[in-house]
This record gives sequence, C-alpha cells and structure tokens, in this order.
Amino acid sequence: MYSVMIVEDEMLVRLGFKNAVAWDAYGMTVCADAANGREALEHFNGGIRPDVVITDLRMPIMDGLELIKRIRAFDDRTRIVILSCLEDFELMRQAMQLGISGYILKLTMTDEEVHQVLTRVRDELVAQRAVGTARGIIRNPDSLKENIIKNFVFYNLYSNDEFTRHIEQLKLRLHPERLIVCMMEIDHFEQVRAKFNDAKGELIRVTLMNVLGELLEQSQRGEVVSDEDKRYLFLFSFRDRSSELHIREELTGILRQIQKVMKRFFNISATFGISGMLTGYAALHDLYRESERAVGQKFFFGTEKLLFLRDIATGALEENVARAIERYCEQWLQYEEIGHKELAAIVRSFLSTGRLGDRQDIRKLFVRLLHGPAITNILSETEVAALAANRSEELQVCETLDECAAVYGKFLLDVEAARGAKKQLGKDIARAVRFIQERYSEDISLQEIAELLELSPNYVSLLFKKELRLTFSEYVNRVRLEKAKELLLGTNLKSYEIAQRVGFADDSYFSRAFKKHTGVRPGGFRRLWMNEWTGVTE
Repeated sequence: MYSVMIVEDEMLVRLGFKNAVAWDAYGMTVCADAANGREALEHFNGGIRPDVVITDLRMPIMDGLELIKRIRAFDDRTRIVILSCLEDFELMRQAMQLGISGYILKLTMTDEEVHQVLTRVRDELVAQRAVGTARGIIRNPDSLKENIIKNFVFYNLYSNDEFTRHIEQLKLRLHPERLIVCMMEIDHFEQVRAKFNDAKGELIRVTLMNVLGELLEQSQRGEVVSDEDKRYLFLFSFRDRSSELHIREELTGILRQIQKVMKRFFNISATFGISGMLTGYAALHDLYRESERAVGQKFFFGTEKLLFLRDIATGALEENVARAIERYCEQWLQYEEIGHKELAAIVRSFLSTGRLGDRQDIRKLFVRLLHGPAITNILSETEVAALAANRSEELQVCETLDECAAVYGKFLLDVEAARGAKKQLGKDIARAVRFIQERYSEDISLQEIAELLELSPNYVSLLFKKELRLTFSEYVNRVRLEKAKELLLGTNLKSYEIAQRVGFADDSYFSRAFKKHTGVRPGGFRRLWMNEWTGVTE
C-alpha cells in the first residue's frame, strides 16, 4: 500500500477528504494528517515518510509552497498533489517548478476529478518503482499517449498496425472509423501567458490538459494532446454514428462546452479549426493539416469560433474580405487628416491583386496604410511617425482582420487628437530638433545637444520627454528611421548602406529597430511600394 499524508488547515475539509475517498481502491492508505506545513514536517522528521503528500497552499504558520520546498530539499520521489482555489495561480505556478503530480480545485472538486488525479499519482508511483534506483521527478504521466499520437500524426514513425496496437494497449477513446481532427488555438496567447505570469507556459499547459481531459472523459469521446504553446490537438472518432448531421451536432456540442468552461473558469477564449471526416488512421496526417488550415482562417472570421474547413469556400472568403476592406475604407475617408487620394489608391491596388485570402498580405496592407497616406500639414513628419510606430507594435499582435482595422482606426483618432492638442515647440527644443534633423547621420549625443543649448544634459532630457513625449535617444532613432524609409523608397541602396547613411553602425540592430517601428523589415517595406504583395513573412 502507498502511504498518504493530507495537509489542510480547514479541519472539515481535511477530515472530509480523509474519510470520503476509497483509498484502498488506489492501493493507498492515509498514514497522517496535519493542519499546516510545520506539522507535516514534524511528521517527516519523526520518521513518517509518505509516498504521497496532498497539501493546501494557503495555510498559517507554514504554507504549502514552503512545505513543498522543504520536502524537495531532501526528497524528489514523494508525489505531491495540491489542493487549491482558482485565485492561487501564482502560488501554483511556483509549485509547478518544484515538480507536482497534479492539483484539485477545492471549490469544484468532483469524485471524477479526484479519481483521475489519484489514478495518475498511482501510475507515477508504479512507474517509479519499476525504474528501481533511477531518480528524478516524473512530470508528465500522459507523455506515453502524447508521444505515440504525435509520433504517428506528425512524424509518421509508426505503421498503421503499430499505431493501432498502441491505441488498444492504452485503451484510448479512438477508433479508425469516421475520424475528425480539431485544432484548438488559444486566442491572444501572449496576453494569457502574461495574465498567469507563466513565461514558459507550463502551468497553462498542465492546467488546460487536466481540464480538457476531464471534459473528454465526461463526453466519452476523443483524445487531446498539446501541440505547441497555444495549440491543442483533438482526435475524435464516431464509429457509433452514421449520420454526418448527428456527428456534427455532437462534435459542436463538445467543442462549445470546452469553450464555455475555458471562458467561465479561466476567462480564456479559444478558436477551433475542424477538419473533414475520413476513415482509417492513415488519414490522420491529412486531417491534421486540414485542421491547421481551418484554424488559420481565424484571421478572416474572428476569434472564439468553430471553423469547419468544409464550410469555407475560397471564392466567397475573398469576396467577403474585399467587401470588409471597402467598408473600412469608406469609414477612413471620413477623416479630413488623411490623404484621401493616396489611401484610396493603396486600397484599390491591393484589391486588384486577387490575393485577398492571404493574411500576411493583408497585414502588409495595414503597415503600408500606417506609413503611407500623407497627413495634411498639421503635424510634423516626426509626430506622425511617432503615432504610426506606436500602432505598428499593436498591429504585429493582431490576430484578425477586424483587429487590424481597429488599430488603423485608432491611428486616425490619434492623428485627430494630436491636431487638437498641437502646440508650438519651445525655442530650445525646436533648436535641438533642427540640429538632429540636419545631422542625424552623425553620432549625436545628449551631451552635444546640451552644450549647443548651454543647458544641463538632465534638463535637456526633461525637455524631450515633456515636449516630444520621447526620450532623446528615441527621438534620434525615430528621425533616422523616417529618413531610412525615404531612402528605401527613393533609391536602390541596400539595407546595410541605408543603415550607415542614416546613422546606424549595426545593420542587424537597424533591421530590428525598423521592424519594431513599421511592422516589417526594410526589404519588406520597400516591396510594399513596388506592388509586390508576395505574402512572404518578413
């Protein structure tokens, strides 16, 4: 029997958990319980060494995180399970780095969830014994299933017969009849990662895999594996269904439930790309590619959608994109500040290319709009460039056409607001600006500007921030990058030659700064004005 210690400061929860679980069904028995981390450590020091520790995170005297750290200082074999609340994500993130086997949410705890976690822990303990003296933490008990599915679907490392045997041995909810592959992509994943303070994405992955696994268990249909940081691959088979309509209805219900749970408990939205339906495990390779293509259409249809590839007709898609861009163009032309003829010409040129189904080309259209149409003589070139650069960074993380259009709309509002707030530059800062614009190709320093104005460097720095809302170095770089744009469009100079001419000593730094400023690298920027909508990612 494997021994279990329960550490929980709430007595009713501790005793309820101790007495409600049929421990012997998992080959386990509770050997001790404690009200806080210090009591638990006293049990350890007294000679009780449980195989499993189930601990709360928030406790008086010594919390669960400190307890885990103390245990891991001398023991990397004890399995640890966390009892937690949804608001404990930061503590859970830290605990993940110490190697835990799973977690149970106290507020939503179900018998099935407890069963899954304890089964997983038991499997880890069995595997740990099987390797004898081998040390280390088994972090992913589902890795065998994940490896088998990925090795077959992605890399074709097994024959159909070998894959079939693996599926049967692991007792997966999968059969070769009527297969469908779905790709789930977390929308705005970088924002999700920042929200959970999870730079590596491990906490998010483990959390979602647990939740997704439980939802599929409830539906008794399909398997899921993680593909990459923001993507999860679902494999479904419907050998017990013959009607395609009924299959679609059931699949839609499962996927909608997943979206609902993720939104409700984690405030995460997700988009699904759904393949066609084929029979035979060999078809999984093609179905996977179909699901990728389908989820890629999120750019045109929006986030948090179910995108069935068979519903997406290329011709109709391009017609919808053309209408959307024309509709946006009508809205943009209402702004007096924009160069109407130039904007309309850029849009017409793009619409005539026939490449309306290429999201990279559409992104480049918006980059060109940000840096193209002349703003009337109400703002300086540098002021407009500053507004465009700020929105270029937003444009790079847009996931849909509507989001791109919204960013450009914000840019036009920025210009309108800047016109209302425009004021005359002070004499000193105006002199500094003229000096930089005349000698931007030289090595200009803040000290040099301060000496020119007969002011202290600190005071000059404050002037830049106050009147231009930029640091001195940001302003100099912005002037240089605007001059680089002129040279890219007006000469045949190579990128490194332009970098040198505008004052950048390092061509690679110039390229990175240019992409941050405009959204594309120098070569890509030049192609935008040569009417080469190539769709090549810069």
